[in-house]
Amino acid sequence: MSLRIGVDAWNLPHDRRGLGRYVREVLRVWAARPEPQMHVVLLIPEWPWPWVRRSYQRACGYDLPIAMRGAAERVCSVVWYPWNGASWIARPPMVATLHDASVFAEAPPRPDAQREQRPFLAAARHARRIITDSTFSKSELVRYLGVHPDRVEVVGLGVGEAFYQAAPPQAADRPYVLFVGEPEARKGLDVLFQAVTLLPPHAARLEVIVAGARGAYPLPNAPPSMCVRNLGWVSDEELARLYAGSVALVYPSRYEGFGLPVLEAMAAGAPVIATDIPSLRETAGSAAIFVPPGDPASIAAAIMRLLSHPDLAADLRARGRRHAAPFTWRRTAEGVLTVLRAAAAAPSGSLA
Repeated sequence: MSLRIGVDAWNLPHDRRGLGRYVREVLRVWAARPEPQMHVVLLIPEWPWPWVRRSYQRACGYDLPIAMRGAAERVCSVVWYPWNGASWIARPPMVATLHDASVFAEAPPRPDAQREQRPFLAAARHARRIITDSTFSKSELVRYLGVHPDRVEVVGLGVGEAFYQAAPPQAADRPYVLFVGEPEARKGLDVLFQAVTLLPPHAARLEVIVAGARGAYPLPNAPPSMCVRNLGWVSDEELARLYAGSVALVYPSRYEGFGLPVLEAMAAGAPVIATDIPSLRETAGSAAIFVPPGDPASIAAAIMRLLSHPDLAADLRARGRRHAAPFTWRRTAEGVLTVLRAAAAAPSGSLA
């Protein structure tokens, strides 16, 4: 039976976060599948004038057909919403990826929380299946959205080849710890800054490098004596080099659905210091140093352990590479495809 997948592609040309990487990597794997019974079409809100078509095709890297959303019923047997919910409702069966429940769980709620919650709530009402990244996120979505657990499928994320091909670590002009992602409050960059101020004088040269911040959130205030370098968005190749050359990736998030930078850092051979929260335990396994959330003293102590014990750092680099190896985008894409097939084949109107 032919499977015609419509992909809600509205944010494809613009999203440089891990969310955008997720969509592009899944499309890359699907485009390489020699399967005549599977067809993928990008659904966009604008009429596909040539320049619009080119922008979407450049964004995913493949010459996939493009159609307007209104054509979904005619050209699709299932529609996949990969951008954290459904901003519009399709007539064919719907599947939505919800990466975490942070827009419901954050306290105090962010000012635009209600607006950000709407696509999640729409997905809960209309999607036959919901995909999420971890068992922890599944439990949170069931809790906040009230959906039946049988409607939520866990499909873990993957790591791109660029991270496994990172150059071996070299002595940097100045040793640094790396923070990757947006500096929104729940990510805990402020805790990392506090931790660095607690380091002893002989470690005072340590630099903090921030990668992946698009400017949507301001960086926390850092003491004038601290060296902080904000690189903004960087390519995967540059990010892999940053991981490989770091003392550690420090991931001090207070709330997380999966924590993709943790796996990327491990694949690139970086030691990882992460907060001891359920999702990061699930993602990192036993290949990281875990610290209590919101505890700068514990982060400082972990950094000093890595600086003082090269054998520990080498062990974490090796364990991290082994742990990250099974997490491939091919496995992710196949998992998403399995859920889409099941949704397309389910009886009409079936919401568990």
